Amino acid sequence: MNDFSEFYKTLEVDNGLLVMLMVMSVFVAIFHTFILIGLYEINLKPKWLFFVLNPLLIGLCSLYENRLAALVAIILFLSVFVLGIIGMIVSVIRDGYQSSKEEDARRRRMGKTPLPIWEKILYTFSGLLFFGFVFTLGIPYFIIVVFIILPFLTSLKPNNKKRFYKFQRTLPTSNIRSVAMGLAEISGNVKTIEPMFSRIKTKECIGFLYTIEKVTTDDEGKDSYSLESSETICKPFYVQDKSGQIKVITNDIEFIDFEIDEQYQSSMKRYTQYLLKDNMEVLLIGKVGLAENNEPVFQKEAIKDVFGISPVASVENYNTMRPILQSAGYFAYFWVIIIALIFLTPISIKNNTIVFGNINLDLPFQNSKPVKSVTDFYDNIYDSYKKTEPVENEYKQDADSAEVTVAPAE
Repeated sequence: MNDFSEFYKTLEVDNGLLVMLMVMSVFVAIFHTFILIGLYEINLKPKWLFFVLNPLLIGLCSLYENRLAALVAIILFLSVFVLGIIGMIVSVIRDGYQSSKEEDARRRRMGKTPLPIWEKILYTFSGLLFFGFVFTLGIPYFIIVVFIILPFLTSLKPNNKKRFYKFQRTLPTSNIRSVAMGLAEISGNVKTIEPMFSRIKTKECIGFLYTIEKVTTDDEGKDSYSLESSETICKPFYVQDKSGQIKVITNDIEFIDFEIDEQYQSSMKRYTQYLLKDNMEVLLIGKVGLAENNEPVFQKEAIKDVFGISPVASVENYNTMRPILQSAGYFAYFWVIIIALIFLTPISIKNNTIVFGNINLDLPFQNSKPVKSVTDFYDNIYDSYKKTEPVENEYKQDADSAEVTVAPAE
């Protein structure tokens, strides 16, 4: 408590610096908004809440005492760090749970059993150990890994949809009559071989994607959805263009960017279906192979692990929007790096001036010490920062010995 009192007394802030802190709090509001909406998935209303709240808090506190206003500004800045770290952990757990649901659904579609609970717990525990280990390396390393490296690696995480559009950008659309064996892209109209009926309203179709999502409602009445199960069933069919037709073997086929055919919500669950119908114009990416009777067929490309079908209109829309989405991704990643740099830069107030410290990425565990108090915790946080010795120390030397002389008597 005495340490806090001494720290509080050092927060001497004049009116000019107070205005500067209020302006900086607006930039902090950008991070507050980004973290709550992006990481916590909170429907923030209104979106400009923190842009008004942050400077208003500092201004109101200054009416009582400028030191209190400076303390609130420091707390607002540190809250970005705390909310960001907790938000990353929450986001990883939520995404891991969602990925687990999707993986179970994919394995069921392939006729495999879902992963056992113990294996999922092991993966979760391993992830927590990884975060704990990175945190022990020191705050600078933790921020670099969590805010720069992990978001970049996550953006590179492969899935069938990414692979589908990656090959769609590079592969030429082949005529069915002259398509070569191996990985290929074809486009044409779907022709029914054997019809089937959908889950909802028993509509006649060639195939369907049927999903069940769990519905949760927050305090503001906003619904959020998490995938509970997913089922894709599709009969073999022909794809026909002006040059000819080819039979599609639909094992492990994935529906990509289909429009919703039917959707309803009941008993805190949402049911959605997407249909593949006769004469629909589609684009497929997979492999051209030979059936047992040497008939050319279109099927999954196992080596490249891609086999997708998408309406031509959806593919054209994606190609139109891709540059915009890519620019938005670069912009978001740029702000992630800015946030990481802000977290890494120590800021202090000395003689009514904001001082930005230097970042020193020392080797891990070089300056570690046991944490026995809050003061030790904050000391460990800033152990990697350069500390300059006070100027007066350079001149503080012991005086040389000198003889005592006595003045001669007159």
